Amino acid sequence: MRPASGLVEPLAVRVLSRTRAHAPLSTATIPALVLALTLVAPAFDLLRMVQPSLPLASVAVIASGAASAALLVMWLRFPRTSWLAAASLAAVASLAMRLVGADVAELLSLLAVVALGIGGAFAPTAELADHRTAVRAPDLLGRTTA
Repeated sequence: MRPASGLVEPLAVRVLSRTRAHAPLSTATIPALVLALTLVAPAFDLLRMVQPSLPLASVAVIASGAASAALLVMWLRFPRTSWLAAASLAAVASLAMRLVGADVAELLSLLAVVALGIGGAFAPTAELADHRTAVRAPDLLGRTTA
């Protein structure tokens, strides 16, 4: 059906070009010191497995406390990251189990490290990735990206 000629009036339409500006993605960047603190307690656990005669229980409790405090501070800084919440929960649970003397504390500290790894805390930062793209650095197989 065709509309009546008096009912439709011509419209002036202007097409605007799409803007190329995007809001920057804000990702949770964990400082290297926090990542190192998170790895200290599992390192002491591994050393205690290899050398059971070393008295490292109190040092592991201190390292686990420092790691859980640092992860909690990072989670308070980035409260919408679920992987950081999981890592801090696992670190606090590991500290609690160490204070009680349970054997599951070592597994919980490893779970905190795994949660950080799943969340991408060990991935290179965006600035480093942009730099690699800008200089066309080859990958492990020697290929360069176009």
